[in-house]
Amino acid sequence: MESMANERKYLLKNKDYISYRKKTASLVTDYLTGLPNRRALYEYYSKLEKNTFIHILFVDIDNFKRVNDTYGHSEGDKLLCAVSDFLQREVAKGKIFRMGGDEFVAVIDGSITEDDLIANVTQLKKRLHSMDFRKDVLSLISLSIGVLADQSVDQVLDDILNKCDSAMYQAKSDGKNKFVLYKTLEKMVEINKTVESEMDGALKNGEFQVYYQPKINMINSTLYGAEALVRWIHPLTGLRAPMQFIPLFEKNGFITKLDMYVFEEVCKMKQRNKGSGVEHTKVSVNMSRLHLYHRDFPKRLRNIIDKYDISPDEFEIEITESTFFKDTNELIYMVERLKDYGFSVAIDDFGSGYSALNMLKDIPANTIKIDKEFLTLSTNSYKGKKVIKNIIIMCKELKLEIVAEGVERKEQADFLMSCGCENAQGFLYSKAIPEKDFIKFAQSLLVDNVKPITFTFDGTVKSDDGKYEAEYVIDKDNPIQYSFVPSIFKGKQAVHLPGGKLEKNCFHVTQDIFRTESYTISMWVYVEKANAWTATAYVKYETGFLAIIPNAWEGHASFRIRDSKNVDGWHDAAGCQFPEHKWVHTVVTYNAHTETMYMYTNGDILGHREEVPTNRFALRVMIGGDAFQKSFEGNLYDVRFYSQVLGPAEVKELYDSYVNDPDFIAEI
Repeated sequence: MESMANERKYLLKNKDYISYRKKTASLVTDYLTGLPNRRALYEYYSKLEKNTFIHILFVDIDNFKRVNDTYGHSEGDKLLCAVSDFLQREVAKGKIFRMGGDEFVAVIDGSITEDDLIANVTQLKKRLHSMDFRKDVLSLISLSIGVLADQSVDQVLDDILNKCDSAMYQAKSDGKNKFVLYKTLEKMVEINKTVESEMDGALKNGEFQVYYQPKINMINSTLYGAEALVRWIHPLTGLRAPMQFIPLFEKNGFITKLDMYVFEEVCKMKQRNKGSGVEHTKVSVNMSRLHLYHRDFPKRLRNIIDKYDISPDEFEIEITESTFFKDTNELIYMVERLKDYGFSVAIDDFGSGYSALNMLKDIPANTIKIDKEFLTLSTNSYKGKKVIKNIIIMCKELKLEIVAEGVERKEQADFLMSCGCENAQGFLYSKAIPEKDFIKFAQSLLVDNVKPITFTFDGTVKSDDGKYEAEYVIDKDNPIQYSFVPSIFKGKQAVHLPGGKLEKNCFHVTQDIFRTESYTISMWVYVEKANAWTATAYVKYETGFLAIIPNAWEGHASFRIRDSKNVDGWHDAAGCQFPEHKWVHTVVTYNAHTETMYMYTNGDILGHREEVPTNRFALRVMIGGDAFQKSFEGNLYDVRFYSQVLGPAEVKELYDSYVNDPDFIAEI
């Protein structure tokens, strides 16, 4: 009893001192985690021997805000406590401090070697996801760590922390879940100082040169467009890779000057090549997100092209996917203004971020460029290939152009084409090359009209280029062979088909000739016997079919597209049926972008339909037969498959080229 009384007296006498000690302790202790705080770090550092060395880690939790936003601040607080416990356990010979928010500092005994320090940091990143915490939360986070090794204590702590902080932010800039040694960053700082001292002079002296990477239509091996890419040709050190200066220019703002310079250089290139096919080739130019903060940016671009008398539809403005997540409202405004001025807009590096699919409904872009790394990773697995295929299908449904970046292997190109992607760029076709080389490359690929795959049937069933051969599938119950008969031209032959059961006594050709979603089919047809609904050409798709039917219902001919996704998906462009014993030139076209179909006979429009859904992925192609009716009886000549849509004037010109030929002898 006496001892308790004495203790009570002591507490009463010294209550002010005890209160002071409690307040002092709270000033140096983090209220949430119980770790020493920033103030404690300064006190701790001030007591270290000046002739000692330490290592410092500056640790930041990546995506911590996302945890708070998704799971609430209470769960975020629990995560901070769990990470603080984790660091105390895992950092060897280190004292941990919470700096505030999601940032921690570890002061480590300098007796540990740098190699052991790096090994410890590497293990930290690996073991983070083994913590005893919710796995769904852990899946969102990682650590970005700045490392300052072998630091003498005689330096001011603020300077030391600034170095660590810089290294940590570099780790974040490099893609998060990384660590950066300050001494590596220090070398980079020196390099950046040199680059910054030279950049204005380099721009003035023309050291920045525009290279062009061709974009290729993989289906017909023609030039689809090009991307303008900047290269720095230094007079002393030679070619500088973009990664040596572009990230720095993004930080210091010089990138906006460089972007405009590149854009104008492309205009000059087009002006230098007026009158050539290259003049009107669409060129895409990368633009930094920093332009979003200048409302006059689209107008400035328009002023430049007006200066050189160039149409805006010859340009595509590329904006990286990551930009779309940071400034969505500003970006939507800017994209709309760019389109108002006539420019196309592309989302670059699609698939490199987390919300790519969600953004498609909000951003009024024209083109999607599939990211190189996303493509490489996705094509290495069955599920990945399914993802790529369905992204392509979805973009097509949204009427977006698609370009695959970084295509390096033929297997990648074949896979992309099988998914409906027609355009690509990458080392398989060409690296970025100087203007002079690009002009030569482009001229070798440019054609006024893409050549069709043609089966003339002039005494042979091979295509005119020799690449394909039509396979005649005979009807065993009526085994009559095809034959060759006079055609529309003197001295030329056409193929005669005898008719037969469905899919028999007709030609089957590989679906490889029919890989584009927009197309034109042209042929001369001579009906010997008018069988109802018999097709002269038929293509079976995963999602339906197309058929050219000379005699459909009640005196009509029809170009029919079936959309099997919809029970009412029957679409006919129809007109008068083809007469018997006369030659008729028929052309059908389908435009996947406008969802319109046309049927022509003898150069004139027979019928057309709009709002016709696009069929994808051809499975079978037949000439002179189909899967529903008995085969065609009559003659066919000069069957052409185009991977583009011919317009009315082009169809009329094609028809006239036949009938105005002096050897034309057909009765029409």
